[in-house]
Parts: sequence; C-alpha cells; structure tokens
Amino acid sequence: MNVITATRNYLVVGLGATGLSCVRFLRARGQSVAVVDSRATPPGLDVLQRDFPDVELTTGAFSAEQLKSADILVMSPGVPLATPAIKAAIDAGVPVTSDIELFHQNFTGQLVLITGSNAKSTVTSWVADMARLANKAYVVGGNLGKPALELLDEPADLAILELSSFQLELLPPLVSSVATVLNVSEDHLDRYDSYEAYRQAKLRIYRGAQQVVFNRADALTQASLETPARSFGLDAPKGDDFGLVDVAGDLCLAQGEQPLLPASEVALPGRHNLANALASVALASAVGLPQEAILASLRRFKGLPHRCELVATKAGVRYVNDSKGTNVGATLAAVEGLGREAPGTLILLVGGQGKDADFAPLAAPVNELCKAVFAYGEDGDLLAAAIGPLTQRLDTMQDALTAAHQSASDGDTVLLSPACASFDQFRNFEHRGEQFRALVEALA
Repeated sequence: MNVITATRNYLVVGLGATGLSCVRFLRARGQSVAVVDSRATPPGLDVLQRDFPDVELTTGAFSAEQLKSADILVMSPGVPLATPAIKAAIDAGVPVTSDIELFHQNFTGQLVLITGSNAKSTVTSWVADMARLANKAYVVGGNLGKPALELLDEPADLAILELSSFQLELLPPLVSSVATVLNVSEDHLDRYDSYEAYRQAKLRIYRGAQQVVFNRADALTQASLETPARSFGLDAPKGDDFGLVDVAGDLCLAQGEQPLLPASEVALPGRHNLANALASVALASAVGLPQEAILASLRRFKGLPHRCELVATKAGVRYVNDSKGTNVGATLAAVEGLGREAPGTLILLVGGQGKDADFAPLAAPVNELCKAVFAYGEDGDLLAAAIGPLTQRLDTMQDALTAAHQSASDGDTVLLSPACASFDQFRNFEHRGEQFRALVEALA
C-alpha cells in the first residue's frame, strides 16, 4: 500500500538515522525532499551526500520562513515541537508528520505498540522472540534497532514497535492491534513542562488501539478508555488478566486462575523481569501467538545488553551491567528486582547527568536493600545528598567500580544502574556499559 498520491514538498527536520530513512522513503516515491538540521555536521551527513547529492541540506539555526515554505514537515523525534521556528510554522498551518505515521500508513499487518519509562526495549525484544519462535513473519524496530520506514522493505504481517514519548508527541491516533504503557516514572523533565505532560505523551499510544495492556500496579499507565483492556502485575490476577499465583508453594506466571509457567523457569533474573515477562505474554497473546512459542521464549530469552546483564562472577561477587538504567524508575526496578533476592548484599553504582530528576525516591529502597552506594559524575553530589550516608562520592565510574570491588565480599552483587544519562563521561549508555564490562573483566 502507498497512500502518497501527489507530489509534495517535504522538509525533513533532523537528519540522523531516522531522517535518512525518511529521505529514502520519500524519494523512492517521487517526492520533493529537503533537509534541515541545527547541527553543523549532523549524523548521516556523509550518507546523505553520497546517496542523495541533489537533496538540499540547510544546517544551523532553523529559519521559520524556510519551515513555513514546506508543504509538510517530517519531524525527527529528537527535535522538540516547541522549538520557536517549528512552532511558528505549525501555528501558520504547516502540517507535521513523522516516520512512524508514514510507516503506519503503509503497513497492512497487525501492529503492536510498546512504550514506558523503562523496560520497553526488553519487552519489545521479548515479544519479537516469541514471534520468531512462532515462525511468524514479523518486523521489529522504531525506537529500537532499525528506523520504522526501513522495516517496510521486509515481508511481514506483524510489526512490533517500541515508541518513545518524543515519537508519540508527533502521532495522530494509530490503529493498532494492541498498545501498552508498561510504566511511568520521572524522565526527560528537561524537555517537558511537567511530569504530567510527559505522562500524557506516553498515554497517546492508546489512541486508536483495538486492545490495551496496562500495569495494574502503576495507576499512571491507566487511562479512561472504552477499549478492551487487560492488565499485568506481580499479584494474583483476576478474570483474564496476567499475574503471579501460588501453586503448591511454587510461584507461577498465570492468566487468571490458569498457571502458565513456574517463575523459576523464566530465563531473565530479577523480580522486575517477571513483570516484563507477564507484559510480553499479554501482548503476544493479544495478537494470537501460540502459547507453545510464548512459553518457550520465557524459558530461553536472555535479555538485551546493558539491561541487568550479568557481566562476570569473580571471587563469588556478581557484576551486573544495567547501564540502560538512565532514570530513577529504571534504577528502582533494578534495585528492587535484584536486592530482594538477598537484602544487604547489593552494592550500587549511580551517577551521570540527572536530567533534572528528583532522586529522593531512591533513598528508602536503596537504604533498605543495599550494602553500599558509590556515586560519581556530574550529578553525584545530588545523588549522595538524596540517598544519604550510605553513599560515598567519587569522580568517575572507574573510581566507583574500584571502590565497590574493594568493599565487596563473597555473595555480594555490584550493580551499575546509574539513574542518569551518560553524556558527562560517555558517548551514550552503550559506551558506558561497554566500559563497565571492560573494567570488570580487567579486575583481578
């Protein structure tokens, strides 16, 4: 299907991988395309010049007049709609679209949409693994992996898309087979006017959904909808919801009163990953994936790098890389998920750029479950002040790991879950996690 029926002047706002995918998609359909980017040398510049030498690129401060001259703005999610020149163009009546909307207009299969402050990549990848084991023709991407428009090149009747709040800001209601908000906790408050504005951006995912999956333990994931809905949670489920039940002393994943699998057989460790497992089961069931494939995936899926990833065990001490823990909610999930296994044996490394977050919610669970905390980086002082005397302040992640290693003993777990962005000392969270892994492997 191709809904573009007339030639228009598209202006792609922001290059990078998403912007390039938009240029390719639109040019392949005979459209007039230009690109603007506020950066002098944006990512993807070399590819654009090589593959599309005739596409005009304007760099530097955005021009409201140039934006107003376009027929349609194709927004990259990293560029806020509140940017003055962009807002002026929108106020002047220039319509806005995005790669996700263009993908939706050109994809005819089932669509699973996933968002949340945390765990969305894990759940997206887990549902994809279930689809793979079911021999389903599927694609997976969006905010994870390939840009959505590149997925149209692959034959598929199921698309599983992870969406960020930035992507959701740009979208009209999308007809999806099922949509979920896994959880909501403070994040990106350097971009949003309020916590509620951030939450409302997340909840946009439910508009147009044929089914909704929400977290019954998190009221912020719930919205007033007439759409059929099922929930997941770590308590006993009712009706057709998903949760945990006790079967002869064994904790089991269940749908309603029907046990599905002993929790001990789920491959990913940590209680928080039982919630991720239940969310994945709910989504996969909503699009009709067979239970055999769903349960097989629960037993084998090992998770993604930098998300509570066991790096090594040395002298009886486990070293866990949760570099993707870039906000307070993610770190709370990791501390609760791993710390409940053996309270008082967890050593936590936190630090980086806090994105104006409130670190106070860390204090009670960290002081209850952790043996020691080492805070480093740009907002290390704020973290130390919020968590309290349990915390020692250091300069770098390497310093924090060295101190943690020296204080750890047999049976302890050293957890990197920074509660912050990485950009003060690293290129991104992947770089931070890779450096942590290398440092751990070098430990005597």
